[in-house]
Amino acid sequence: MNPDYLPAIGASLRILADYATWREVTDQTLDDIAAELDRARAAVAGARGRRTANRCLRHPGGPVDPQALNGCLLCGPAHPQSATPIPGDSTPADVLAFYDEHGHDAAAGRYGPQAVTKALALRNRRPNPRPGPPALPPTEESDPHR
Repeated sequence: MNPDYLPAIGASLRILADYATWREVTDQTLDDIAAELDRARAAVAGARGRRTANRCLRHPGGPVDPQALNGCLLCGPAHPQSATPIPGDSTPADVLAFYDEHGHDAAAGRYGPQAVTKALALRNRRPNPRPGPPALPPTEESDPHR
């Protein structure tokens, strides 16, 4: 049995129990009851299966993200987590050297994904063709032709 579906089963049963007190039932109400019964049946069918690795009710067979709170790669990014701080004593050159020697996963584990991304972005940046600081716009004192 997969206990991850028990909250969904309980919610469906509570909704269905609320319909029992209604005095006036229309065709739309019957359609709503039928839809809720279908959701309850689907949750019971899911509970009969084995436990999934990602504990996600919306994407029970989806890909796994070990960093996400519920283990789901698809909806895990919706729950923001604090980023790994970039180590202050390392430079992008250090990160790139470690990256080239040990690979992406090892570099991300040691320096954090933000530091690796920043270092790779700096590696792929084109150098500025104009050396020196950018020119200032002319002023009245610096431009004799004004």
